[in-house]
Amino acid sequence: MNKTLYLISNAHLDPVWQWEWEEGAAAAVSTFRTAARFCRERDGYIFCHNEAALYEWVEEYEPELFEEIRRLVDEGRWIIIGGWYIQPDCNMPAGETFIRHALYGRKYFFEKFGVIPDVANNFDSFGHSRGLVQILAKCGYKYYIHCRPGQLDMPDSYKWIGYDGSSVICERQPEGYGTGLGGAYGKAKAKIDAVKDGESALCLWGVGDHGGGASEKDLDMLDVLMKEAAMNGDTVRHAAPNDYFEQIDPDKLPEWKAGVNPWAVGCYTSQASLKAMYRALEDSYYSTEKMCMLARPAVAYPREKLNGALKAMLFATFHDYLPGSSVEPVEAMGLREIGGAFDSLTKLRAKAFFAMCRGQRKAEPDEIPVLVFNPHPYECEDVFECEFMLWDQGWSDVFKYPRLFTEDGIEVPCQPEKELSNIPIDWRKRISFKAKAAPSSVTRFNCKFEDRRKQEPEQLEEIDGALVFRGERMQASVSRLTGLLTSWIVDGKELLSGGACRLDVIDDNCDSWGMTVNSYRNVIGSFGLIGDNDTPEFCAVPGPVPAVRVVENGNVRTVVEAAFGFRQSKAFVRYAFSKSEPDIDVSVRLQMNELEKMVKLVVPGAGLSSVIGQTAYGSEALAMNGDETVSQRYRVMELGGSAGGEAILIRGRATYGASVEGNEFKISLLRTPAYTGHPLGERRVLPVDRYTPHMDLGTHLFEFRLTGGERQDIIDRAERLTQLYCEKPMCMSFFPSGEGEKPAAGARLEGDDAIVLSAYKESECGDGDVARFFNPTGSVRSARLVSGDNSFEFSLSPFSFETYLIGCGQIRPVRADEVL
Repeated sequence: MNKTLYLISNAHLDPVWQWEWEEGAAAAVSTFRTAARFCRERDGYIFCHNEAALYEWVEEYEPELFEEIRRLVDEGRWIIIGGWYIQPDCNMPAGETFIRHALYGRKYFFEKFGVIPDVANNFDSFGHSRGLVQILAKCGYKYYIHCRPGQLDMPDSYKWIGYDGSSVICERQPEGYGTGLGGAYGKAKAKIDAVKDGESALCLWGVGDHGGGASEKDLDMLDVLMKEAAMNGDTVRHAAPNDYFEQIDPDKLPEWKAGVNPWAVGCYTSQASLKAMYRALEDSYYSTEKMCMLARPAVAYPREKLNGALKAMLFATFHDYLPGSSVEPVEAMGLREIGGAFDSLTKLRAKAFFAMCRGQRKAEPDEIPVLVFNPHPYECEDVFECEFMLWDQGWSDVFKYPRLFTEDGIEVPCQPEKELSNIPIDWRKRISFKAKAAPSSVTRFNCKFEDRRKQEPEQLEEIDGALVFRGERMQASVSRLTGLLTSWIVDGKELLSGGACRLDVIDDNCDSWGMTVNSYRNVIGSFGLIGDNDTPEFCAVPGPVPAVRVVENGNVRTVVEAAFGFRQSKAFVRYAFSKSEPDIDVSVRLQMNELEKMVKLVVPGAGLSSVIGQTAYGSEALAMNGDETVSQRYRVMELGGSAGGEAILIRGRATYGASVEGNEFKISLLRTPAYTGHPLGERRVLPVDRYTPHMDLGTHLFEFRLTGGERQDIIDRAERLTQLYCEKPMCMSFFPSGEGEKPAAGARLEGDDAIVLSAYKESECGDGDVARFFNPTGSVRSARLVSGDNSFEFSLSPFSFETYLIGCGQIRPVRADEVL
């Protein structure tokens, strides 16, 4: 008696999945048209939907329907929920990208419909990062609805607590977001029967995936259920989510202080090429945005072009797109769309770069300028790479050896390396150099040359079958027998417990989601070092060369390459050892030709106690039991017990999945299941009379930087170090005209080396600029933003971000989505 069931009519619409976007748009238009008709014809019926991208399609392709929806919203018959651009994957996008979903979507809905939803929903996303809590709360959301993972042992109604202590009220619907055609009555009847007397529940219903929503049959049967419930003294009614949430007592809800994972763990790795390109776009977008801000007023802020790239990036996060669970044409579409957005950003970066180079003096006749544009408000010290042309082609055996100098004439460590092209004359030049780039400005270096005879790189000392590298802070050994990194000593401490950068091959299946497993453990072998006599055929060289050999060596770094094989596949691993820092850059060029397999890069840590992975505006410890986990651009391997000790920071530009087992951290590089291979009970998934295309065959490049050091220092600085690695300053050779005035240096952040500037942009919703700062540590941090003669001091609580509006000589905090 006195039960209440709130019926939330929706139509989950995957804009892409087993179909391409055009079909998704067609489904959205027809579904919205049907829903609008029911809103007109059925008393009491309410339709609920979100996702600005779908409304934009309706607005463009059927404007009369769009105007009708606006009227229905005004009448309260059509409820806009969620308010994001699309329903994204909720683990892999950066925290800032989730904020942009809310910013773009809520601004759109406010401008078009005059509403700002406070119920967020991601019905079909494959798990949910704990970092979402702070993002939702600081964008003004009160409530959150999700469905997956249904098997997780957790409450269905709960208060979700974020890393910084923020909270939102959540409702999990483990039975799913929809119903089959004609199935709404059965689902709703089971729901109301399960509700205790005097209590209430929420029921999501409607045909989904490819749209559909309500049907005449379902609505007729639900009318019957409403009458049956009323006879029992209960209430079943069409409703908006707020109707349900606003009658909940938050103080009676249990708390949940973790992520809501895992589900579909294969999606952390599927379609690795698409994930790599997405990550490149995401990193480029936020650094380009900062560059465009610094280039003002010489170049107008390109809001419209940035928004075009942003929409492509947001669309790419869709939960069947970025996770790699769509069909092959969607992957191809993604590579085109993401590539096009990335290309548009390169043009904006170039324009900002050239504007920032105004006022630089003309080059002297014997020098080639190299300029580094650092968009971050803190100094970046790194190894930079730059290619340029010499004045003329060098056909003799004389080699132009580069030497690099600051504007003050101080020489910086620099070395020539193999250029990307393969024209066998001294014409194209590639240099690597270790230098500091000043904050929020362009730093200039000048390259001069001296004539030398070209020499092969000096080989390393070999001790007990290993090539031994010695730098200022570290010593490392690469085995000539295995090609693995067998020792890495930083500041006198050994960080490894075995051969690192082993490439394990794991038996997999055709399921692109990995929806029936939590781990990938069945190792069937590892890539093995080839023999020296196999290198001519394996590497296309005229005669045998060592399978492990030094390919570059100078006063900046030493690069060792090793060649591996597994069945029909190849891998070329390069270790670039820094001469001055405790850094090893590892690149893996993998030529994969094995079906239904996974490849993991294994790093065994000495006394490995835990691994911390970056999440959306946060970090958390990864499972240590071999289960597949998801994290973003960095992981920290904590070594040597609970107090003190060392750590290894691993920064990467493309991967998300990983596992930890024993002392080994295993990064999931790629897997080769079929496209959209979906297990359904005992049914055979793939046809047996033809070849079925499988994903991620062919050549892939994975790049990582391993940094060793004192544990707490590594943990505190991991976020900023990763930002500077993934959003690296732009370095290019350019001959300035000598005209104009040098732009004033932009703002710099002083006082703390952990706080990061995660976003710097013009406000979308008012006059002024927006700066967002993040404290990734467990203690209160304070910093000072200095711009000219002005400064602004602020403090951030542990694991929190704050958003500030800068304008009219004032700085004030604002909501993250900027709408209010």
